Amino acid sequence: MFRSASLRWPGLLPHAVHGGVLALLLVAALAIPAPGAAASLRYDWQDRFERDDRLRLQRWIDATQAGLERLVGPLDLELRVQMRRHDRAREPVPWAQTLRARPQGVRFHVDPAYPDSAFYGDWTAAHELSHLVLPYLGDGGSWFSEGFASYMQYQVLAEMGALEHADPMPIYRRHLDAARAGYPYGEQPFAHAAASLRRAGRYSVMYWGGAVYFLRVDAALRERHRTLVDVLREYLACCRRDHDRLDDLVARLDGLTGDRLFSRELQRMRSEPGFPRWPER
Repeated sequence: MFRSASLRWPGLLPHAVHGGVLALLLVAALAIPAPGAAASLRYDWQDRFERDDRLRLQRWIDATQAGLERLVGPLDLELRVQMRRHDRAREPVPWAQTLRARPQGVRFHVDPAYPDSAFYGDWTAAHELSHLVLPYLGDGGSWFSEGFASYMQYQVLAEMGALEHADPMPIYRRHLDAARAGYPYGEQPFAHAAASLRRAGRYSVMYWGGAVYFLRVDAALRERHRTLVDVLREYLACCRRDHDRLDDLVARLDGLTGDRLFSRELQRMRSEPGFPRWPER
């Protein structure tokens, strides 16, 4: 059995902005994991794939995991990567799911007919692998977990060189503007509305509303000459757990910053009326 922390549904979340063909070919050249990366990836090919397709899909996942670990440090986990075929799909990765059993990992449904450039420009692997930085928080923490992965996916793609511009903030703004326009609960605080958003199938609104939390935290940390990535590195080095309660996780992150920044921002998400406001930087 496994627990699902994230589901990828077609059309619910936008794709990364692609650079030129040359940029994506350069990304493919970076497909070797970073030296010292601690995550051990175990591939499970659950359908028939040609040898060349296996190699190029493995390079794509390896490159994404290496980009994530360059940002936050080694995960020190054995990760299983399950691959299923989804032929004639409308996109290279129509569906994916984080697996929280042991070993943890991700199940991908892919259409190998797409070229390498389509996979390197797709956000799905960066999103799903980012989930594994934080513990499983249960259904009640899904807005936090999905917000984190949505925030991190463009940080990882930027690290890999797979975005048209190095700064992902314009991409965030576009998604956040769309999520705010689709928020149907008026002045109800976002954290309280998150479960209703999920039940109603408004996944994109839930994901990007949750991402505001991490944009706020990162902006506040930058005023102190730190970043969210800095804190995540410390967290992985000392405190990561497979399962946790949301408030306990936030308390651990507070302990790494020496104040209650993470807790204060969580309380804002629970009390601030309407869709949360995000910093411009």
